[in-house]
Amino acid sequence: MEWIQVADSSDCPHVGDMKRLRIQGKKYLLAHGDSGYFIVDEMCSHEDSSLYLGCVQGDRIKCSLHGSRFQLQTGEALDEPADEPLGTYPLKMEGTAIFMQC
Repeated sequence: MEWIQVADSSDCPHVGDMKRLRIQGKKYLLAHGDSGYFIVDEMCSHEDSSLYLGCVQGDRIKCSLHGSRFQLQTGEALDEPADEPLGTYPLKMEGTAIFMQC
């Protein structure tokens, strides 16, 4: 596993901001929640819908298709119809640079 730079904090400066990431052919989402930055799978675990079309609420992200919410720290599905968690990925910051472990 290695750390690769995927974004800068200026890409998502405000709580609620999101940025789509494509790394090694896979789609991820960088989300700025109340507790900081998180990287999760971009696609909802219930159906193929981009969470980028939803919204960040606190440390949760809401899918715009069916309203399921997920915990950004753990990926846990909090509302039906989603019952599978999102993938979550380690990140670290060095200054304003955001790195993801791949």
